[in-house]
Amino acid sequence: VQQGSLTVERQLGAGVVGSATYLMNLDRQLPDSVDINIAPATGVEMFQLQGGTGAPGVRDGEMFAALVYSQRVDASYGPVTDVVSDANASYNALVIEARRRTVGGLEFRASWTWSKAIDFGESNGSTPRTNGQFDPFDLRYDKGLSSLNYPHKLVMSAVWEPKVSSGRRWLRAAGSGWAVAPLFTERSGRPYSFNIYGGRRLAGGHQSINGSGGAVYLPTVGRNTLRLPDAANLDLRVSRTLRATEKVRVKGVAEIFNVTNRVNYSGIMQRAFLEGTAVNGVTPLVFQNAATVAAEGLNVQPFGMFTSASTGQLDERKVQLGLRVEF
Repeated sequence: VQQGSLTVERQLGAGVVGSATYLMNLDRQLPDSVDINIAPATGVEMFQLQGGTGAPGVRDGEMFAALVYSQRVDASYGPVTDVVSDANASYNALVIEARRRTVGGLEFRASWTWSKAIDFGESNGSTPRTNGQFDPFDLRYDKGLSSLNYPHKLVMSAVWEPKVSSGRRWLRAAGSGWAVAPLFTERSGRPYSFNIYGGRRLAGGHQSINGSGGAVYLPTVGRNTLRLPDAANLDLRVSRTLRATEKVRVKGVAEIFNVTNRVNYSGIMQRAFLEGTAVNGVTPLVFQNAATVAAEGLNVQPFGMFTSASTGQLDERKVQLGLRVEF
């Protein structure tokens, strides 16, 4: 792992500091997996898309060729997974930030990040996949946008502690001890791919259009070329501290998570194409839109249908109240 950063910072006046940071991360020899009990391909098969989105590489009638694997090196065994260190990754980012120290009871910080992460589909889990590569003999198919690639991220936070130094005594008492702290975040949605279901399999392996049992993304466009809607969240914390006696302070806190109760989608149906029966040496890949799925009578959702929303800290609105006594 090679990492580097360069920051330029400048005072902008009125207690505001601005900065720009370039971040670089180069990773080499990351873990991947490949089934080494697959014999070299002896044939090529043509595939043709039936239906699609109209985007380049996903148009109705487009054709592509792929090597097909049909034999084991040793038929006495099924998949033989080799955990290899042949996957690379790179990350580049630009971070623009502005922050203001406490002046008049108000401080804030805002940052925007643009980034791009590219890798070869390395395994992110502790358990290796049987075969992580689309083609067990050619890693180049798997180079694409990382599943951890979130190009844009915006974070804004502030803390406001109003100071009431003039006016009537009751007004100063009512306005003192308050603190308001909002936190807003927005980032790009999770990337996902056009996946192909069906195909052939070798003994003990998984289905795929080329028989290798590896990755199932549409090879004409590659991995992670689609993206869920942006995820946004606003949290708010309001507190007030009162002095009960000379040595005792009471602090009340109200915290609201996901103030707007926004739905942030986290899952989507990636079953984009279903392999059909070959005609005149060409195998159709049928686009799985709502009409096609209904005609097929399958109990599955069509491609692009949201399947889950909000996980972790981005779920439904929650309100939390607390009371703290300090003495």
